[in-house]
Amino acid sequence: MSEQQLQRIQFVTTYYDWVQGLRFVPLGVVQLGFAAWLALPTPEGVDAKAHLGRGLLVMLGGSLLAVGCYALLGAYYRRRFGEVRRSATTNQRMQKAIGVSAVAGLVVGILTAVIRKSTQVFSAEPPVLWILVVSALSLVWYWQWSGRVARHYLGVAGGFAALAVLHALEANPVYALLRTLPFTSEARAAAVTLTGIWGLAVVVLGVLDHRLLVRTLGHEPEPETETEEVPG
Repeated sequence: MSEQQLQRIQFVTTYYDWVQGLRFVPLGVVQLGFAAWLALPTPEGVDAKAHLGRGLLVMLGGSLLAVGCYALLGAYYRRRFGEVRRSATTNQRMQKAIGVSAVAGLVVGILTAVIRKSTQVFSAEPPVLWILVVSALSLVWYWQWSGRVARHYLGVAGGFAALAVLHALEANPVYALLRTLPFTSEARAAAVTLTGIWGLAVVVLGVLDHRLLVRTLGHEPEPETETEEVPG
């Protein structure tokens, strides 16, 4: 067994709950659906705030269904791979990481609000570039913190970084797509960009995390041995 395989086994068993990727895919699908809804123009004669409120309620309902799928898929993982008990040290480390992430998210949220308020004179859009850059750095940090095993996080982080560069160059492909399609509106292009890219990221990371788990702990079926007939 190679060192790389041992690292993968250690990573998967340490972060077993987090690499059950299919459990997170429904949440990403809900986000993608909400992004698609945001891309549609508000019907004429309909109050924009009420329309947005209804959309948020639908997304909340979809999120509840996704949470139900999360629980059901957890049972699938337990049946297929069993359960992994983490050590007390690992639990403390993961709780610390969650705490740091929560604090960092709060700080980013506050800074985002401050930046948006300071630039409100020039634009009513959220600071898309800032959020994309922070998202890319967050994924790189997780890859580094978790042992630099799940390289697909770097690929997704690169996607965020590439979109940030394109947005800075005023060549955001989401904006261009919304302008091109006849049934979409770019009125909420910033929200569509952020919601859509994170929904897509959750789906991609979920599928690739699941693939890593299967490759590491999955068991290939044993090939059937062919028996030769002995002539009588």
